[in-house]
Amino acid sequence: MRSLKNLGVGFLVSLVGSLPMGYINIVALKVFDTQGLPALISFLLGVVTIEFFLILLTLKGAQWLLNHEKIVKAAELLSIVFIVLIALSFYTEPANAATGDNISSHFLVAYPPLVLGLFLNAINFVQVPFWTGWNVYLINAALINVKGKQKYAYVTGTSVGTFSGILVFVLFFQQLFQKASGFSSQLAYHFFPAIMLLLAAFQAFKFYKKHYQTQG
Repeated sequence: MRSLKNLGVGFLVSLVGSLPMGYINIVALKVFDTQGLPALISFLLGVVTIEFFLILLTLKGAQWLLNHEKIVKAAELLSIVFIVLIALSFYTEPANAATGDNISSHFLVAYPPLVLGLFLNAINFVQVPFWTGWNVYLINAALINVKGKQKYAYVTGTSVGTFSGILVFVLFFQQLFQKASGFSSQLAYHFFPAIMLLLAAFQAFKFYKKHYQTQG
């Protein structure tokens, strides 16, 4: 019964956490748009594989991480830098003006989707403080029990929740974009990097507010 509760709590937290627009979601949408559903599933398997082991690690070291603000601060700052770099990579090749097709960015086609998912989520440092905070809260509130093998039920639930949440996000927005006239050409070309840059700006604002504004 406790394992089932762990599974359900992990699923709900991760599902809700993966639905808002983040850079993994945007890349997943781009992968689906350019390479189809099998590539998307492979990409998501890479994403949740990294997340599975990351959450196991944060469960063991959650309180230690919270007590070392400099490490959390560095992780948050690096995540902003990587989002900007990914946004800029979308502009490595121009859109094909003759056909109206959007040429895929180098990093999307240079590696198999599984490897891409593993790599991009491995550098998704913002999830470290996210999961550290959630794990501490859920444990202190007695919403999950992570003794022995029961922690694996919780982590499995988070993996299924992330996979499901990003999949729902991608399928929803893909249908939305297909109904938008003219989206598939120049608008699509500028949409993905623009959203990435907005996400980076939002993360930078939160970073400043958390670490500097509160001190003033």
